[in-house]
Amino acid sequence: MSESILPHQKIAAVQQRAEESLAEIMNKSGTLLYSACTTLQPGKYYFLGLNPGGADEETHSIRKSLDNLSALMDNAYLDQDWGSSSRSYGTGLHPLQKNFKGLFEALGEDPCTVCASNLIFTRSIGEKGAGGQSRAELCWPVHAAILEIVRPKAIITFGRQPFNFIADKLGGTTPTYFPAGHGSWTLRFSVLRNGEKLIGLPHLSRYSLMSHPEVVKEIKKYVD
Repeated sequence: MSESILPHQKIAAVQQRAEESLAEIMNKSGTLLYSACTTLQPGKYYFLGLNPGGADEETHSIRKSLDNLSALMDNAYLDQDWGSSSRSYGTGLHPLQKNFKGLFEALGEDPCTVCASNLIFTRSIGEKGAGGQSRAELCWPVHAAILEIVRPKAIITFGRQPFNFIADKLGGTTPTYFPAGHGSWTLRFSVLRNGEKLIGLPHLSRYSLMSHPEVVKEIKKYVD
């Protein structure tokens, strides 16, 4: 998609693709973007987790997320408190949020500019309820529309399924591995058929990325 396309046209293109492909999950709890709608523009990175976590709240439906897309100015990783009724982390202070912010700052990128989403848009408390391969296939056309706009140099994923799915969809090379410095956990690197880099990180809710500067250095070296 040309950079000359106006921002509202880019948002409309994503909305149209979502209307075409997500009809059967529109009323389920979930969300499309974790970053502001202003990140739907050419950028260096696309950041993907598996799916939104938390309780299944119908008030936060995919339909509502889609309808409000053009007004979305918050970044879920930076502007929300991901605590629960029993624990408050504070705005942007959940381990996953701190990893997101720290990673992109270390890469020399303003975290606010990074387009961020999840492979699967529907919400579940755990990975088993995310919907697996079939739900990822349902959401894929929307990601394809986003990738047409962002044209990232690198797609950074965390968790196993997003890396595997993207590598399969976009013709990734056989992965190479780098130790994550935590037991047997590793980073995975692949090159996609159009030359984009694909990077797979351990789950950033349970892995302290910023405690391993050698890992961040390896990510930066791979991207650049």
